[in-house]
Amino acid sequence: MKHLFRGGLITFFVLYPFIVGWSLSYGQFFWVSILLVILGIGRFLSAKKDLLLPLTGLAVICGGLSLILKDHAWLKLYPVGMSLGALLIFTLTLYRPPSMIERFARLVEPDLPASGVRWTRKVTRIWCGFFALNAMIALATVFAPMKYWIIYNGLLSYLFMGILLLGEYILRKRHQRLNQTPS
Repeated sequence: MKHLFRGGLITFFVLYPFIVGWSLSYGQFFWVSILLVILGIGRFLSAKKDLLLPLTGLAVICGGLSLILKDHAWLKLYPVGMSLGALLIFTLTLYRPPSMIERFARLVEPDLPASGVRWTRKVTRIWCGFFALNAMIALATVFAPMKYWIIYNGLLSYLFMGILLLGEYILRKRHQRLNQTPS
């Protein structure tokens, strides 16, 4: 049941820009706001200690403000807040190691060498730059026609994240090959 809830949550947040776009087209942002609050609270109740949990709080805040103020702009601001929240979390891990990317890397490679640690710090900085730029673009789309908000926040930002992930993976493997010590 827990995996089903988690899968539903991930699906909702991946489809979020399309759901918001559809709901605003039909004047139904009220239901998306309620869903955002309910899913956020559900995530809080089901989550263990999680570094990304503050981003869940952002969902509750955006959905709640949308309901209270009867203003759908709060729903459109959610991707901006997500990027700023991720920027803050990734940046903090640079000052309180291990860096975020090192944490991810150690899930696959627990015995990460010192060169890998240096590499992951650099990659974490790149992700910080991405999140800062993504937040600025997402904010600009809040004031643009809805189709641009949906295209950027529902497609292009995910595409850019995927390119960054894939590029980092390819370069990391290349870096590991070049820095292997002969046996």
